[in-house]
Amino acid sequence: MANRNESLFPTDPLRRLEQARADLSRTARRGEDRGEEAAAAAATGADAAPQVDPAAIAARIDLMRARFAKSRGDAISALLFLGDAQRDCDALTEACEAAQWPMMAAGVDLLSDCLRRALPSEERHLNVIGLLIDALYALRRAESRADMGRAGEDLLRGLRLAVARELRPINA
Repeated sequence: MANRNESLFPTDPLRRLEQARADLSRTARRGEDRGEEAAAAAATGADAAPQVDPAAIAARIDLMRARFAKSRGDAISALLFLGDAQRDCDALTEACEAAQWPMMAAGVDLLSDCLRRALPSEERHLNVIGLLIDALYALRRAESRADMGRAGEDLLRGLRLAVARELRPINA
């Protein structure tokens, strides 16, 4: 019985990451089923407000942060991360729209733009992306507390300045 507690709480970070991915996948499948039910209810005239699970948003940010930390070892891994993280940004944008979180949506848009423009071999670009991922937590908290609106706006302003300084605009 002593080994039972160890199996409930795996200490291996990669195993925990895979478990979180599996949980998110299960949640997404359940969400699709609920989406079909909500569409049927909307067709019958019932007004269903979209539900956003803040824990799922935090889990997606955690997964993004873990994959980013793992990818910083070499340029190829970083390049793969930059492409994969776009899907996370798309999902986070949808969640922000459903939850009506404009500040966090702006932060996700900024991150998405940086992912497209960043060079995986440039350490300063990767540092900015890490900063933006970490800032998503603060923006989510600012959205959930009425007294932090001003702090969220100030954070966004600072993030935009950092991005403008470290990732010069691409001239087309």
